[in-house]
Amino acid sequence: MLSRFALYFDEVARRGSIRRASEHLHVAPSAIDRQILKMEERLGVPLFDRRPHGLRLTAAGEVLIAMVRRWRRELAAAESQIDELRGLRRGEVTIALAEGSSEFVTRALLSFRSLYPGIVFRLQIAASQAVVDLVLSGDVDMGATFNPPERQELRVARALVSQIGAVVMPDHPLANESEVTLDQCCAYPLVGPDENHSLRGVVNRAWVSNLGETPRFSASANSVELIKALVMGGMGIGLLTPIDIVAEAEQGVLRFIPLKGSGIPLSVLSIISASGRQLSPPAALLLRHLADENEAV
Repeated sequence: MLSRFALYFDEVARRGSIRRASEHLHVAPSAIDRQILKMEERLGVPLFDRRPHGLRLTAAGEVLIAMVRRWRRELAAAESQIDELRGLRRGEVTIALAEGSSEFVTRALLSFRSLYPGIVFRLQIAASQAVVDLVLSGDVDMGATFNPPERQELRVARALVSQIGAVVMPDHPLANESEVTLDQCCAYPLVGPDENHSLRGVVNRAWVSNLGETPRFSASANSVELIKALVMGGMGIGLLTPIDIVAEAEQGVLRFIPLKGSGIPLSVLSIISASGRQLSPPAALLLRHLADENEAV
């Protein structure tokens, strides 16, 4: 009963609705409601405020959901460790990715899967700070994010440092340069990250340091994929890191030119986990693999 209740309770808390939890779990709403009502009767307090537009955890519900999620993580970790002892090499790993890190992580997952084909991955894209929050809350096992804050509860397994530069089409007038200045880039329309992207702060600091002003873009976006598409569509020069265009550079459809100048800051892609939490064996294996792949880049 406890494991069934934990599953139902967690899903309703995440989705704010018994109906939506029912649709996701493929379980009758009445069965979910019955489990929650039984636990409320047992505890003598309501776990949800039942509102016209959905359910919201009560104070008691918040206390219980934290315990239930911790218990589910620990149970999954124990099951994975038992599987390891039995040599099954299976399990599940959840990962949050900052937009722009997916290409690197995807390559690492493909090589990892060849070693451990039974492990399942659950991936989600989030803003850089949201990746940190998801890791610290325990909603994911690990994350890949840019320029994470220095916090005691955050463990950085590896950090991949790169410098921003100009991303151009092969036929662009600057394509054959080994380095370019921001002055050279400003002679052309520019496409870069918007204020919601972690790379924008790096770009802004480079601009202020070298030109004494903030950048003016012909187009900006919170998506690396969209920035690359705009560059390939002829919108202008993109401002990204070499990590962002690995596949396109290999295919010869885009070229990366490092920026030269004073005070060009670095962008840091970090593989992170929560320092106070023990990872399951599959997650620990993947974290080590990502760190090794990071060092090889």
